[in-house]
Amino acid sequence: MSITPGRLSLGGFRGAVAAGVAVLAAAAPACQKARGPHSSAKDQAPAAPAAVADKGSAQPPALQAMLAARKLIRTGQVAIEVRSYEEAAEQVARLAESHGGYLADAQASRGAQDRRRGTLVIRVPAERFAAAYAALKGLGKVETETVSTQDVTKAYADLETRLRVKRDAEGRLREILRTRTARLSDVLEAERELTRIVEEIEQVEGERRYYDQQIALSTISAALHEPEAVIRAGALAPLLEALRDSLQVLATSAGALIYLTVLLLPWAAVAALIWMVVRAVRRKKLRREG
Repeated sequence: MSITPGRLSLGGFRGAVAAGVAVLAAAAPACQKARGPHSSAKDQAPAAPAAVADKGSAQPPALQAMLAARKLIRTGQVAIEVRSYEEAAEQVARLAESHGGYLADAQASRGAQDRRRGTLVIRVPAERFAAAYAALKGLGKVETETVSTQDVTKAYADLETRLRVKRDAEGRLREILRTRTARLSDVLEAERELTRIVEEIEQVEGERRYYDQQIALSTISAALHEPEAVIRAGALAPLLEALRDSLQVLATSAGALIYLTVLLLPWAAVAALIWMVVRAVRRKKLRREG
């Protein structure tokens, strides 16, 4: 299929775009592989001798470079018992700032016996994660602690590959629109395709920025709580419990008596009135008979 400078059909244009993207995707690995034997002296710098590597480091330079290129997301969780929640929370905020980070989230509540507890989330630079985590554990009695690491090296590399291919496709589309003439419908179709590719590029760039933020800043979640009051049962505990139960029964009985009194009071008034009327009638009757 050929594309003439004079006119570009819709089918030919779509075929050219698809062929260009496919050629770029297929040629990238081949070019990378073929570049090895003919690369510059800078790219083919000789590896350091084993003896030199052993003296400078316990790991070969290639392994060191591979480890340095890894993309890691580190998170930590720790539960600490502290004497005062307010003081500990302020220390956590100051600790985050002193390590170049910030307080990302904070939640607090009151439990039994007015004891404060809450969870604070801080973000610190990845290289300060270990120091910040150790400082957090020094705030009180550590009950539980967890550190996890997520390796996103492969996912990050896939994003970069997708981004490179889509940018190459965008460049080819812009070049075709700039140097070729076609019908208005073909131009509109090309612009729609270009818009779609640009949107996909923005989406991939957003995903990469998210990874960059998660990699650059580690997350530490600290659950703080004040110590619970411990009450030991003594010898008088059964008596105190019986006294509490008896007071509860007394209060319940008094409430029932009051309820019954209020319920029967109107009927008692009616009965008293009837009794007074009957008594008055009987007196009058006795007077007549006497």
